[in-house]
Amino acid sequence: MPRITILDRYVAREVLGPFFMGVALLTFALVTGKLLKLTDMVVNHGVAVTEVLGLMGYIMPAFLELTFPMAVLLGVLLGFGRMSGDREMIAARACGVSLYRIAVPVMLVATVVYALSSWFAFSIRPWANLSLDHRLFYLTRTRISSVLKEKVFNSGFKGLVIYVDKVSEGAQGLEGVMISDARTPEQQNTIIARRGTLIPEERANNLTLRLFDGSIFGVDATTNQSHVTSFRTYDLVIPPNEDMESTWLSPDEMPYATLMAAIAKGRESGKPDHEAETELARKYMIPVATLLFAMLGVSLGLKPARGGQSERFGVSVALFFFYYSLMRVGQTLGERGALNAFVAMAIPDVVFVALAIWLFIRAAEDKGNEGSGPGDIIWNLIERWERSRSPA
Repeated sequence: MPRITILDRYVAREVLGPFFMGVALLTFALVTGKLLKLTDMVVNHGVAVTEVLGLMGYIMPAFLELTFPMAVLLGVLLGFGRMSGDREMIAARACGVSLYRIAVPVMLVATVVYALSSWFAFSIRPWANLSLDHRLFYLTRTRISSVLKEKVFNSGFKGLVIYVDKVSEGAQGLEGVMISDARTPEQQNTIIARRGTLIPEERANNLTLRLFDGSIFGVDATTNQSHVTSFRTYDLVIPPNEDMESTWLSPDEMPYATLMAAIAKGRESGKPDHEAETELARKYMIPVATLLFAMLGVSLGLKPARGGQSERFGVSVALFFFYYSLMRVGQTLGERGALNAFVAMAIPDVVFVALAIWLFIRAAEDKGNEGSGPGDIIWNLIERWERSRSPA
């Protein structure tokens, strides 16, 4: 077994500190994008703050899966930048320690984070999404206003379009209800009722829409005969597994088993589900970026930065934005079926693996210009612009 030296522990500590800071900052930045929708649930739909915090906890694994590679790049850049700025890297290499040896603890940390990111992608995230699905269904059963909006044609339930003139919480929460029921193609019905309410069926785990004082207008497709039936009470049962999952889950939110079932179903029907296949490829490819960013951060962290650590932070954000842009291009090509899903999602990894290996070898063999950093291009442009504005 290789011996863990003082140098290994020292380099790992220098990288892990900025890494954890990056995880916290980047995750918070992604969560803020969901705050508007979560705030709307509290203000307009009466959902308790504790319930919203629970939903946020289920969403977090999806964010962490994305922030881990970003945080590794940030941690390595800041850690190596600090050691390089204090001439510690020069001292280590002057003592005969190669960059390949210095990079060993960095790649070990990146490997651990890679395993953690893959665990989130294939185990934690499916569990969180399944729990999120169940929690959202519970909220829809207990709060009418979170399911149906008044004076709007609500099409969130498969095969049903529901219009409600007035929505209020209470025993009779719906007034002026009109429903288009197309769940059975042979017999489509239009239902009109004065009042209605949503009733949760705890044992059957169903959602029942109970209507009062109305009529059912239908046409039989086989005989082309119409019929009208009046009722005082009518129950419309909505199974959760059939309707609520299609309402809430898109391919990027599906549990792993559901995602694989969707892919298999599409292939069997002769119409591949390109979105589901692209999401599966994304689960494999994004964790690989952790290793690539670690190697890239080692070579870039050795270069000087005129703006200090803030410049390195900006470089890490710019690199990840470039990676994310390539990933979105690949995702679009994969979802449209223009390329194989795994080939399309591998585009950013192929670009960055070539860039990371090239820069790392040049830095290890001292072939690069160590006096110029990646941010110097911007600084040189600023200096030229200032010189052009200064009087002759």
